[in-house]
Amino acid sequence: MASWLPLLLLLGALAVSNVLEAAQVRSSCPNGWFFYKANCYGYFRYPLSWSEAEYDCQAYGHGAHLASILDSAEADIIASHIAAYQTNQPVWIGLHDPEQNGRWKWNDGSMYNYRSWLPGQPDNSNSAEYCGEMSCRERFLKWNDSNCKAAKQYVCKFKP
Repeated sequence: MASWLPLLLLLGALAVSNVLEAAQVRSSCPNGWFFYKANCYGYFRYPLSWSEAEYDCQAYGHGAHLASILDSAEADIIASHIAAYQTNQPVWIGLHDPEQNGRWKWNDGSMYNYRSWLPGQPDNSNSAEYCGEMSCRERFLKWNDSNCKAAKQYVCKFKP
């Protein structure tokens, strides 16, 4: 038993170190932002156009952009956070079609592998929808393309 004691102490120290490190990362998110899987997220309820919202996110520094959503678990966390504040207004995310050619991209450079469009979307209605929003029709779990000039609430994301 005594030979196991140093190993147990080492494992305990590592566990405490990991907990403290995670707490430090969480505390490096700005006040009012939330932490999930090594990222900080800020939800802003004052409506801006897509480009104004992206500019506002970048103004926070740390490489912040409108949020990229890379899997369903991340989508669930963000959607739940938004739904705690409101359930009837769409919310900008960092998805856009910058060349207006149907090739959607995340503005932070993340890979566009996960997709969660509403049925029939993106449809580029009126040839004017090149920015992505989280739709309130599906509890913010599905996306819709929308006119980039429309003022909407938005979610920012950065890695601390």
